[in-house]
Amino acid sequence: MRPGPAVAAVVFAAIGLASCQASEPAVETEPPPATIPAETGALTASVPVEISLRTALEGWYGSVDIGGAVVGIGLPDGDVLEAATGEAAPGSPAAVDDTMRVGSITKTFMAALTLRLHDSGVLDIDDPVAEYLPDLGIDEAVTIRSLLAHTSGVTDSDQEALVASIRADPGQRFELAELVELAELPDRSEPGSQSFTYTNAGYHLVGAVIESATGTNVAEVLRAEVLEPAGLTNTYLAGAENVPTPIVPGNIDLDGDGLEDSLHGIPYMAVETHAWTAGALVSTPTDLIQFTRALFSGAIVSDQALESMTDTSAEAHGHGRGIFDIGVDGATVYGNSGGGPGFHANLAHDPELGTTAVVFTNCPSCPTGGNDTWQLLVDLLTLADQRRS
Repeated sequence: MRPGPAVAAVVFAAIGLASCQASEPAVETEPPPATIPAETGALTASVPVEISLRTALEGWYGSVDIGGAVVGIGLPDGDVLEAATGEAAPGSPAAVDDTMRVGSITKTFMAALTLRLHDSGVLDIDDPVAEYLPDLGIDEAVTIRSLLAHTSGVTDSDQEALVASIRADPGQRFELAELVELAELPDRSEPGSQSFTYTNAGYHLVGAVIESATGTNVAEVLRAEVLEPAGLTNTYLAGAENVPTPIVPGNIDLDGDGLEDSLHGIPYMAVETHAWTAGALVSTPTDLIQFTRALFSGAIVSDQALESMTDTSAEAHGHGRGIFDIGVDGATVYGNSGGGPGFHANLAHDPELGTTAVVFTNCPSCPTGGNDTWQLLVDLLTLADQRRS
């Protein structure tokens, strides 16, 4: 068993889950940290492997007055450990099978879909984007590969104006043409245009390329090529297809009084259709764990494509395609995070141990801290390894 950090006796009490504030854009615009410090100072006591996740979760949740949290751990033997606490919506207890928004973890799915289409010859990730979207005037040097890696030079437009528009009319629907207009397209001859710049607009263009290459709605392509082959039954691209189950609402300060309000019953179409292929996916812990297992077992993409997704070398600017190495203390741990108005999601997978950890939260007053959140996931992976041993 590979040595790992100690698991805290009340791991959820000591470590904060990231939450989203009212001022955040529809989809977060910063990637997770590239690496996690080996020591955070938060983990001091080990616990028996038999620790109840729910007990730990409730211990952490004691200081939270609105919302809830769900955690899942996928073990190498196929078992899934899950726990939920708090409220999904006012008067409705959180449950492990709740459908929750995953934000930019959508990008991991879209990268996997694109590489699967590359494997089957539907497109080539080294093709110019202009070959599929000729009317946009995109420089021929911008490739699909560069969009996936956030190195295309495409950047997001004025986020403050976007958020103001969504707040003014949360029920509006953004169409593809509007999303393209919101993107700042690059001149690849400009110095530094190929450097890493995390962007949602680049993944909107990925969605447009997929629709152009297949002649089919991207939600249908995703379902046929990724969700169904991976055996996912509770994952949907919200805003682009019907979601048959209620989606857990976020909680934010709507009126500026310093108190958090549930977004339950408030139209979300503007956020969903703007996020689209950059962040509109909804899922459950079980489905995210199943997707990760399928991805790393070769059930979705080829070994060569997976190697491309997980290439976080200096040549790849330290980031993969739709995925990041958030490893700790020299160990490789792949993952991604997502957030939006009043919710946050984190996913981490240890390929050496074969374990996966997922955390969902819609409690905005949860203790926050990006590195601490990732450290929590690393500790959950360690807990899974201890149980396996």
